Amino acid sequence: MSLEMSVLLLWLVLIQEGSTIRPAVTFTPDYKKIFTSEQITMTCDVGSTLAEGMDYIWYRDSKQVYNGKSYIIQEAETSDSGSYQCQSRPGEISDPARLDVSNDYVILQTPLYVYEGDDIYIRCHHYPGYQEEQTRFYKDNSVITDWSDTAEYYIRDVTKMTAGRYRCEKIVNYYLSSSQNEDEVSVMVEDLFTTPTISVTPQPVITTDKMTLTCQTSLPPSPRHNTQLRIAFYREGGIVQGFGVSDTYEVYNVQLEDSGKYSCEVGTTDGRVRKRSAERIIQIEELFSPPVLKISPQFIHEGDNMTLRCNTNLNEHRNKDLQYAFYRDGRKIQGFNSDNKYEVQFIQEEHSGNYSCEIDTKQQDKEEESDTSCTRSHKVYTAEYWLVLIQEGAAIRPAVTFTPDYKKIFTTEKITMTCDGGSTTGEGMDYIWYRDSEEVYNGKSYIIQKAETSQSGSYQCQTRPGEVSDPARLEVSNGAVILQTPLYVYEGDEIHLFTAPTISVTPQPVITTDKMALTCQTSLPPPPRHNTQLRIAFYREGGIVQGFGVSDTYEVYNVQMEDSGKYSSGGFCELFVSSKTLKCHIHEEKF
Repeated sequence: MSLEMSVLLLWLVLIQEGSTIRPAVTFTPDYKKIFTSEQITMTCDVGSTLAEGMDYIWYRDSKQVYNGKSYIIQEAETSDSGSYQCQSRPGEISDPARLDVSNDYVILQTPLYVYEGDDIYIRCHHYPGYQEEQTRFYKDNSVITDWSDTAEYYIRDVTKMTAGRYRCEKIVNYYLSSSQNEDEVSVMVEDLFTTPTISVTPQPVITTDKMTLTCQTSLPPSPRHNTQLRIAFYREGGIVQGFGVSDTYEVYNVQLEDSGKYSCEVGTTDGRVRKRSAERIIQIEELFSPPVLKISPQFIHEGDNMTLRCNTNLNEHRNKDLQYAFYRDGRKIQGFNSDNKYEVQFIQEEHSGNYSCEIDTKQQDKEEESDTSCTRSHKVYTAEYWLVLIQEGAAIRPAVTFTPDYKKIFTTEKITMTCDGGSTTGEGMDYIWYRDSEEVYNGKSYIIQKAETSQSGSYQCQTRPGEVSDPARLEVSNGAVILQTPLYVYEGDEIHLFTAPTISVTPQPVITTDKMALTCQTSLPPPPRHNTQLRIAFYREGGIVQGFGVSDTYEVYNVQMEDSGKYSSGGFCELFVSSKTLKCHIHEEKF
């Protein structure tokens, strides 16, 4: 089998095994340039724990030259120059290490490896048998030490700035003659460890998860693979875990406020070399969306059945059981369980109040929790709804008004919508606005500064406590022309300003000597016409018996037979938009 085939088989072992530390070549003395006739020892360093029981092969310029852990050249020759590699068997092959053997008068010697944080000597060395005089050192063609008797230049705490072209000049004597000689080398500074990167698990990070940050870096092969490193973690520039041996930082039961820019820093124990990772933005996602409390039916009267639903959306990346609880006026009415609804049968006035729901991920009621070992609690979300039981003759139902009073406008135009609950009901109220049954705003007036077509819809407002208005339709157009009409039109339209009056009598039947009371009944629309001033008159057999006034009753004391007849009532209103009088009559009834 040829030597080339042997090398191939060894590389196949590398691919299949891949389990040992990659070796590195070291020189003793630690110079990568020497003179002819000098000795050098090359060692295959695989780490102290793996060195026993291994075979070693040495290569110069890819050709096998020796077997053994250390390769010693007793008296170097120029032919010994080359790129040396060693391989442990089984194991990997080292990176090349360049050795130069010179027979010049002067050489500039530098260490085989130069890493960040090292202390090194650069040596201006003369050929054995000659006598040295003074030496001068340069870096990048600038003098760094002038002529002196010192043949070494010391560099403490190497950094990347140390790299460059170094040169020395030296005067040497041989018998009675002297000469000035020089040599030049390039010094490259290797990374002691790579710039760290930070990673996070899981992906994505969702509230209540355990979040783990890992700081990743790597050391070079031997001889620096055992360098002790310390790692710290930062959030928004502030330290969250000080320097230590752990490469992870964990946050249990993570919450939204744990979002931010995270980074890590790696350093040597002496602090000479420190590197920080780039910042990583971590945005914690909600486990579930903020809840919305829905009630049905929308308008509740005494005796109705009511259902409250606490609605949310669970994050698509998690499958967890959610728990729901319900409250009225801050008091729990249904403890945490998996049912997101609360039902009340045959609702009564005492059921009115401020309802809310909470959502959590815990399996037990929060009030019954006994585990106090965790210093952080699960995030709890709350939604509220103010329920007012609707009773006959209760508060005035609000109405929506537009300013300007047009139910169709152009895009970019401004419109103000006001929730008119009547002058006596406006103080101390909260207002909620809905568009197509979806809540859009809180406040008495909802102002759209620059209308868009997407803001077209049926608007309703609700006073809290109070009722919900009838829908008021707004159309936002981007057409060339629109026909604008008021939101409400009463007199002269098919819509009556007030209902046709009816007449009633008490007592029933009416007996002579009784006090007979006739009542004229009608009703006005919600605001803005609810304050319209009405006048009422009463008639008997077509003749007026009580002229127009504010009273809706006509009374006859000590009634007699001759008071029998056909009675009716009539009403009119003083309209704010015209001076016309509207008379309303009813069918006559015989008493």
